Amino acid sequence: MISRTIREQVTRQLRDAVVSGEYPPGQPLRETEVAERFGVSRGPIRDAFLQLSHEGFLAYQANCGVTVREAPDSLNREFIVSLRQQTECYTVKRGFEQLTAGPLDAIEAALTNLGKACADSDVARIAHCDVGFHQAIIEACGGEDLLPVWKWLCSQMLLSYSRLDDSEQIHQEHTAILEAIRAGSKQKTIASIKANIR
Repeated sequence: MISRTIREQVTRQLRDAVVSGEYPPGQPLRETEVAERFGVSRGPIRDAFLQLSHEGFLAYQANCGVTVREAPDSLNREFIVSLRQQTECYTVKRGFEQLTAGPLDAIEAALTNLGKACADSDVARIAHCDVGFHQAIIEACGGEDLLPVWKWLCSQMLLSYSRLDDSEQIHQEHTAILEAIRAGSKQKTIASIKANIR
């Protein structure tokens, strides 16, 4: 249990470092160096590398080891954004009644966390809370089956996400999504999600 906790902590810290640009695209990552930085053995680092490779943040390259994945080019990013919009909007269309039938505690808590991260201008936390907010909506709509693909799309967007420093706008856009859900308007919810994902 302890080793799992260490692995999870290292994975999150390494993910945050990639999202915040501390480890730029294309940078090689070596187990020994990263292990020294986090003060752990190489085992949890190896596990973190594997997890973040599955998530799409890191890449294994023959004879090069592990590197931070390059951000998608503009055409690929446009396609990825479109796929993520379609995934979330489809989930809301399919499960809106389920979404509005129960309490919105998880979504409201996610927005509160995002608001705190935005107030602190913490780039990595903003990214984490932003994704957490949208995930709470997907789960409330019964879209858990789409989460693996959706999470990969999110990781690719975060590799080239330039909006993380516009924290006030980010918080306003997510507030608009929650207000549309509270109002029981499927159309406004979908429109607000599309306006936010770009």
